[in-house]
Amino acid sequence: MTVPALQISNLAKRFGGLAATRNVSLTVMPGERRLLIGPNGAGKTTLFNQIAGDFLPDSGSIRLFGEDMTRLPTPTRVKMGLGRTYQVLTLFPHDTLVHNVALALLGSEGGGWVAFGALASQRERLARAMEALEDVGLGHAAYRRVSETSYGERRRLELAMALAQKPKVLLLDEPLAGLSADERETVRALLERIPRDVTIILIEHDMDVALAFADRITLLHFGEVILEGTRAEVIADPRTREVYLGS
Repeated sequence: MTVPALQISNLAKRFGGLAATRNVSLTVMPGERRLLIGPNGAGKTTLFNQIAGDFLPDSGSIRLFGEDMTRLPTPTRVKMGLGRTYQVLTLFPHDTLVHNVALALLGSEGGGWVAFGALASQRERLARAMEALEDVGLGHAAYRRVSETSYGERRRLELAMALAQKPKVLLLDEPLAGLSADERETVRALLERIPRDVTIILIEHDMDVALAFADRITLLHFGEVILEGTRAEVIADPRTREVYLGS
């Protein structure tokens, strides 16, 4: 029997009187492309934060390929094979692109901050960083400072930082947000090229791209899973139109 890539059981998180997630259960199989949808405030990013370890749940469990990681710190989850991008970019703007990727690799390997001169001597890590930048079409800009790049390039840089760590499960939080039509197409093509040995869970409001990408869809509302199924099943269900797509 195939072990789920990610299995969430009865996950709950409250902030004071607000229930951000309410007994969320989710099973994502290896290689799957899962889309999370729901209106603003539905609990999507809060769920990602719990999976990644930014928030500890009040109750419930999270397993990555059968291993319980519910209470583990974020760096340990990364070493286990969990990768993530954020809705709000988290980059070092005054460093180069390749330095940002190399630092992400250091973090995933348990290293600390080191000067770029020391990084330059570590050829293997730099080679991996360059390879990740090439994969997202940014090899030519490797030694440009992040502050000198466009917003779309920064989105691709964050994806390179996540992919360089060789994740088994990748959480993508609105990777197309704020991009132009051309930039969205570039990132969409990048996502399509990620091999199926990486399981992807996606939050995205560009429904044309997201629906074409997803194998299965989970609809959240007020922190609860109210619907789950294939693209056709979820789009055809009246609850989707009622709480998310509009009448």
